[in-house]
Amino acid sequence: MSTAPARRLRMTILPPDERPNTAGYAYRIAGFSGVEVLRPPEQLMPRFREPGDPAGLADWLRSTDASVDGHIVSLDLLVHGGLVPSRLTSDSIAEVIDRLEVLRELTAPVHAYQVITRLPHYDSSGRGREEPEYWTTHGRLLFELSQTWDRYERGEASAEEVAVAERAVPGEHREDLVRRRLRNHVVTLAALDLAAGGVLRDLVITSDDTAERGLPAADRLAVGSWARRLHSEALLYPGADEVPSTLVARVAARARGQRPRVYVDCPDTTSLERTAPYEDRPVGEGISAQITAVGGVRVDRAAAADLVLLVHGPAPEPGDWTGAPITEDTSQQSSRVAAAGRLHLEAGRCTALADLRYANGSDPQLVRALDDAGVLGELVAYGGWNTAGNTIGTTLAAGVSALHEQSPEAAVARREFRNHKIIEDGHYLPVVRRRLQQECAARGLTDPPVEELAGLAERVAGELTAWAGSISALGPVRVQNVRWPRSSLFIVDFDVDRH
Repeated sequence: MSTAPARRLRMTILPPDERPNTAGYAYRIAGFSGVEVLRPPEQLMPRFREPGDPAGLADWLRSTDASVDGHIVSLDLLVHGGLVPSRLTSDSIAEVIDRLEVLRELTAPVHAYQVITRLPHYDSSGRGREEPEYWTTHGRLLFELSQTWDRYERGEASAEEVAVAERAVPGEHREDLVRRRLRNHVVTLAALDLAAGGVLRDLVITSDDTAERGLPAADRLAVGSWARRLHSEALLYPGADEVPSTLVARVAARARGQRPRVYVDCPDTTSLERTAPYEDRPVGEGISAQITAVGGVRVDRAAAADLVLLVHGPAPEPGDWTGAPITEDTSQQSSRVAAAGRLHLEAGRCTALADLRYANGSDPQLVRALDDAGVLGELVAYGGWNTAGNTIGTTLAAGVSALHEQSPEAAVARREFRNHKIIEDGHYLPVVRRRLQQECAARGLTDPPVEELAGLAERVAGELTAWAGSISALGPVRVQNVRWPRSSLFIVDFDVDRH
């Protein structure tokens, strides 16, 4: 792989929000990818449902433009004040489109991304507060209406079915949903136009928590049609939270003249043909798209690869650690993945692991198998969180960074990130969080009361530290300062210190 002389890039990053798995992951991956990051002032950023300051963010971009090599920009943040606010605010189409104009003024390259607005399938509770208030009572019915509308347009449903689905939802809720989606769709089309006009160097458009039918799927198909007519190089695929990290890796690789060659090894090859929960296409297609997005190229021989992406593919019966109990015995499949990893490592190949078996957490049996085989601690990157797209993109971004580490400090930072992901994805999400949610449910709660979080944080830190002590790849570590940025068990952050 050809490599240009190393130099430290300086970039602004406007993440879609303040979460540790959007802003935090991108900033950490940038740090060990040799990218100096200018972060937007905290007072301009959103706070969960409260929007950020689009005008202030535009001014900040202008003020930094002359001193950076480029800008990585969430259009949801720039025009709506954040990803969650994009589902809640009532700004007009004219207002939000006008906020894109700052991008024409910037002289440094702009690498932008936009998320096709999701449409959850449940009545909201807890983390469902990310939707309008009426989602509490009508979320499931709105999802069913969305599905029916899309099926009708495809000739798969009757007008009578549409009428029945529409009558189940108050008219004001239907209108609010449709008008906001129309506004956000126009922003996406405007982004395509900016890319076609050369204003954007890169444009990534992802589908968040999507499905094969419904308004998000219809929006995606429409955007794809316009992109093809424009002969656009915009990238469209399932994902959302991982995109800031993906673009960091893409920009860093391009600056060094690299196009990482990635070999995908999934021992259960048929699993690549499955569609993971919250996605709209087989994961094999999603992996190929994510490799392109990170600036790489997929190769068909391990010996020709710069990076091996080892994949634990989706289960035959979809599983979600936030849903029904998962009882599948994956010991045989986990052993096959671990054995494949051992072979690649013994051949001296840089290897990363994406665990796509279930949504919203890793497969604990796989973690043990990898550790027993001596593979876990030699991986350059590890992931198994939220959706398949989130896991693939973050794992690839962190894995690609290992190909151009410029210092021992960068290597240490990457390993620390990997260890954090092993603890969070491999134990907190599928085991600790699930148990805490069950405890809350027994009390008629979705999340613990805020006043209980401090005591709970101390308990969780102890549990994670004890578990980490049983994983040889992690060594003696202590988990400290556990925190839930949105007072919800769903999103956690913590520090990992060596004893």
